[in-house]
Amino acid sequence: MNLQYRLMLATRLILILSLCSSSLSRAYATASNTLPSLGDASSAIISPEQEYRLGRAWLRQLRSQAPVIHDPLVHNYLNTLVYHLASSSDLDQPNIELIVLNSPAINAFAAPGGVMGLNGGLLMNARTEDELAGVIAHELAHLSQRHFARGLEHSQQTSWASMAALLASVVLAATAGADAGMAALATTQAASIDSQLRFSRSNEQEADRVGMQTLVNAGMNPAAMADFFESLQRSMRFYGDLPPEFLLTHPVTESRITDARSRAAKYPAQDSANSLEFSLMKVRVEVDFARDGNAMINDLEKQKADSKQFLEVNEYGLACAYMKTNQLDKALQNMAELLKRRPQRITYIATQAEILNKAGRYPEAIKVLEEGLGYSPQNYALSLHYADALTHRGQTDQSIKILREQITLHETWPILWFMLAEAQGKAKDRLGVYQSKAEYYFLYGHVQRAVEQLRYALPLARENFQMTARITERIAEMENSMRDMEF
Repeated sequence: MNLQYRLMLATRLILILSLCSSSLSRAYATASNTLPSLGDASSAIISPEQEYRLGRAWLRQLRSQAPVIHDPLVHNYLNTLVYHLASSSDLDQPNIELIVLNSPAINAFAAPGGVMGLNGGLLMNARTEDELAGVIAHELAHLSQRHFARGLEHSQQTSWASMAALLASVVLAATAGADAGMAALATTQAASIDSQLRFSRSNEQEADRVGMQTLVNAGMNPAAMADFFESLQRSMRFYGDLPPEFLLTHPVTESRITDARSRAAKYPAQDSANSLEFSLMKVRVEVDFARDGNAMINDLEKQKADSKQFLEVNEYGLACAYMKTNQLDKALQNMAELLKRRPQRITYIATQAEILNKAGRYPEAIKVLEEGLGYSPQNYALSLHYADALTHRGQTDQSIKILREQITLHETWPILWFMLAEAQGKAKDRLGVYQSKAEYYFLYGHVQRAVEQLRYALPLARENFQMTARITERIAEMENSMRDMEF
């Protein structure tokens, strides 16, 4: 897909989504005329339930256009960190839907209804886990303070167009690079996005203040937020007229850094401490984004030869780089050394199994994974690699069981439905394939394709009244979801 086409696609998204602003305006007028003035004024314009449906519909549209990181280790690490912070935040019900975009740019965003997006580049460029947590806590504050709803209350309908523009710019930045994303922001009134979606400088300050309290509640370093702001500000001189995406909607000024520093000083001082898992996931993403895996291997091998104390995280990075370049025997040798140090480390077990699966050594992978699942039952990464190995071995009944267990825990994670459809295909379960593919397409915003799959499924279920009723009901739900962005 070339850049000109992406720009055209972004423009279409803006135009299509902005058409809904008239519906939003009518909803605002109706709410203003019929609802009492008591209570939360923003809820009179858009309820939390409407925000939820809107955010999930927006997320499905985003998935359909922007590349996503499905790496189970990276996603699980970030999801765990998000929920750790959410449980320490002001959110009444921390039901967060995380999407990790496959982009090396530094960016994060929150959308109504508990949607949070993180670019892989944010993890790659955060110097400490507390800096990463500071950004997440800031985005959680936008959600807990309902800044989207309050923005609608302030501007009535223009925030909808701003949200559409944000979607388009996020898509472009993730698929065509930060330059194109910034161009989209410029052509769709970046100033409007800053003032209407981020809802004014005062709301950014509120997100800083509330987010910092979340960091403290979670036992993390409150000064990390200012540290990250300073790091971004220093980096601007390398970007010229094109600052990191994050700065387009999170403007960093000297006064903002000073405010963050003075606020952090009111809390007990503490140092930032990186967990091993943060360091491992950071290097894993660095390897994934590396343009030349062999050059990275050469650098790490030289470090290893020149150093008597080669860092554990670099040993893991070298294993990942070997895997990226299909030097699988070397990758397994590195993982064997790491597992000698930490035989029950889930990340090491999952990575070893991933390499074995890539090498087609499925019986060995199954043995490793069964041992790992003994340490950590239902672990997401281990379960996915286990299901993959079982499917390739033709043990589809067991694979399907494991995937269904994971879907019970993570119903809206598309990769699970994709893998389930694969396993059902090997098991010759046509009805199951159609249903799973429908859910996969739906989560990627392809509603018509999803409904089409379910219509294919209906004749196969004609002798099962309950199944027919469930499929018919699901078709109606999917078709009705097309109105989730119309308020």
